[in-house]
Amino acid sequence: MSTADALTLTEAGYVLNRSTTALNKAVDTGVIRARQRRVGSAVQRLLGPAEMRFLLVADRLEKDLTPAGRRRLYEAIRQLSTDAHRITLGELVLDLGKVDADLRGRLRRLDELRRWVKADEGGDPLIKGTTIPVHMVAALARTQSLAEIVADFPSLTPEQVKSAIEYAKAYPKRGRPYPARSLKRALAELADLGAFDEESPAAEAAPRRIP
Repeated sequence: MSTADALTLTEAGYVLNRSTTALNKAVDTGVIRARQRRVGSAVQRLLGPAEMRFLLVADRLEKDLTPAGRRRLYEAIRQLSTDAHRITLGELVLDLGKVDADLRGRLRRLDELRRWVKADEGGDPLIKGTTIPVHMVAALARTQSLAEIVADFPSLTPEQVKSAIEYAKAYPKRGRPYPARSLKRALAELADLGAFDEESPAAEAAPRRIP
């Protein structure tokens, strides 16, 4: 992640395993600063390398940092070049080598997920090599197990399903969500309930007495 790179809050949330709500709160309360980018009529918040490094370090030192110490650490990381991995705060010396290696690994995974999908004509992401929407598969994970999803989509591998779920965390679907049950499974459940059973022939009408 170079100094020119910045991630949206959903991307950063995936990399850091934090919710966008928590990241927005960190920005709103001044714990970290966010860049801004206008997208249409909306303003999008972005986190740079310093913010990503700081949040990973802060997670590991949360119990050892006072609010003042957290601010000093953040400012020190903001002044640190991306190829430097050691910070000195008074008598405290921090080696960011492991943190930076961890961050690089998570960013590589995010890049893999981006290359793993392709967009259809409308711009919606599909699982590469298929016509199956990524977010449709991810939506099923809300109520179905990995094995059930693979059974419903035999052309997909477990790794593809896991990647779809990960991708949706970094790039949530906008607009109406997909259903949390596959059509195949929903129809099977209706069949089990007898929804498609034929009705028994109507009983013949009893003869009526003519007065």
